[in-house]
Amino acid sequence: MRVSTNALTQISLNAMLKQQLDLSKTQLQVTNGKRLTAPSDDPYGSARSLDLMESVNQIDQYQVNSSYAKNRLSLEEGTLDGVGAAAQRLRELMVLANNDSQNVETRRFIKEEVDQLLDQLVSLGNTVDSNGEYIFSGFQGKTKPFSANSLGGFDYFGDDGQRFIKMSESTSISMGDSGSDVFLKIKNGNGTFKTSENATNLGTGIIDPGTELGPYVPGNYQVKFLPPSSGNLYDPQEYYVLDSAGVIIEPVSDVGSTEAAFVTAIEGRLTRGVTYEEGATVQGLDKLGIKISLTGAPSVKTTPPMDVPLPPPAVYTLDQNDGFTIDPSNNQSMFETVKNFSNALVSAQSSPEDLAHFHNSMNRALTDLDESVGRVLEIRARIGARLNTVDKQLNINEAFSLQMNTTLSSIQDLDYSEAITRLNLQLTGLQAAQSAYTKIQGLSLFNYL
Repeated sequence: MRVSTNALTQISLNAMLKQQLDLSKTQLQVTNGKRLTAPSDDPYGSARSLDLMESVNQIDQYQVNSSYAKNRLSLEEGTLDGVGAAAQRLRELMVLANNDSQNVETRRFIKEEVDQLLDQLVSLGNTVDSNGEYIFSGFQGKTKPFSANSLGGFDYFGDDGQRFIKMSESTSISMGDSGSDVFLKIKNGNGTFKTSENATNLGTGIIDPGTELGPYVPGNYQVKFLPPSSGNLYDPQEYYVLDSAGVIIEPVSDVGSTEAAFVTAIEGRLTRGVTYEEGATVQGLDKLGIKISLTGAPSVKTTPPMDVPLPPPAVYTLDQNDGFTIDPSNNQSMFETVKNFSNALVSAQSSPEDLAHFHNSMNRALTDLDESVGRVLEIRARIGARLNTVDKQLNINEAFSLQMNTTLSSIQDLDYSEAITRLNLQLTGLQAAQSAYTKIQGLSLFNYL
């Protein structure tokens, strides 16, 4: 077969171009370290690489989300640590102020620190994160949550929302807690019921916060006092207990009677109350899951007055008797608790009766504050659990990302030893092809004529 000069030249050029193309492709692989420079190099590997890269990018985003959640939760935990420190100082001041060695002037000094601590608590409630969002506003991140109002209280402008962020395909976590949950939804009293004295009390009776004693039966109960049935004021006073309907539940002999009927029987010396003992559990309430006791001397006034020098009257009229109430606990904000404490410090304290009201107020404030501290500890425990979850998920995501990147590397990355060997062979082949082309181009019959 005859081969023309043109055909010979074209064959040589095509061979050189093929060698140059292969060499260029190998040089590109060596330069970027990737085996796949185009989908046509390995269609299945390219498709698999795209899936893996999408998974890796998704994991990277989950890692960013997890880090953001960790920073946000750490900020909240640090803020609540400050709240706890302020509450602990307030408790110390409550114990100090409740001591009878203090006087009106020293308690006013204590009030100044209490007011500063209240401002600090409000400031902590308005903490802002690195994005300029209030961490206790719920979904209303740009709205300042807490502000004092003209009535001496505090308003909340956030909501109850909780923001969640995804840390994996199946795991989401709350990045914080609403101010409502942290500072507002706190039960007063002992968390189940609260105790208080009547505002009209004239004696020195003081009621304790009480504790649950078995199953608690919610209701509004009262303990009221009576003069000694003997008529001798040196004898112990007596008391009776009412339910929310004003029906006697103690003494047992008069259970079911109305208060009016019971008082009429008392005034006519037809029945008697329960003997009052300081520090003893109030009878009747213990059957309802309530254990309380009282100290001091509640006031009772009658007409004619019962007095030791006079013979006890056969019939008398009950003019005034001190009383105490036991009601189910309600929500009370931490700020209101501190404000009540501040107000109690400047309340009247000039008489034994005033001091009894003061000590009752202080006991309530102390119990309410303990509930607030308990709420803060509860929230911090939740945050700690979330932070543990975030740390575990960060480790899981990191391990998963490493696995995906390893698999991706096995598909995409270049074997440098093989590639460099191939590059040298291709370079040698190109040089040989170029040398052959030069020699072929120089061939001519005229050289032999």
